[in-house]
Amino acid sequence: MTKIKARRPQRSNPHAILRDAKEPLILKVMPADIRSAKKKDQMHCAAANALCRQEHYKQARVCKTKTYVQHRDGTWERYITPLHLYLEIMVFDRDGVMHGGEFKLMPPKGSQRLGHHMKPRGKLGEMGRVPNPVHTIEHVRADAPRGRNLERLLMGDA
Repeated sequence: MTKIKARRPQRSNPHAILRDAKEPLILKVMPADIRSAKKKDQMHCAAANALCRQEHYKQARVCKTKTYVQHRDGTWERYITPLHLYLEIMVFDRDGVMHGGEFKLMPPKGSQRLGHHMKPRGKLGEMGRVPNPVHTIEHVRADAPRGRNLERLLMGDA
């Protein structure tokens, strides 16, 4: 048997520069943006249309948690998509109905910034929390509890 190697998708421009936004952006979604939007298309949704119209960006992509905008010089900037905007887009993708309004796109802060990595923790430098060891009781009846939830079972909460 031969293994088939999965290919990584190619980026549209391998030399594109991605950076975090520095200042918040107020996005105003108008009814004209909603009319010209396409369902389930992150590049042609109402918010992307409004970004291109309002700020004259070359291209915009609105995803679930992040919004990417491309400037005329080819550099990309990254914002945090607000929850209210994501919910409106989700409803639009299902039903085709969206209410316009103002949404505040915030720049990434703290651990959301590009290049931020968590400190290694746990066994062998892995990420995440250190697992608690499971206490097992040996040499008891076959139907007796041996590990987790032992205290709950012994106290009679079962």
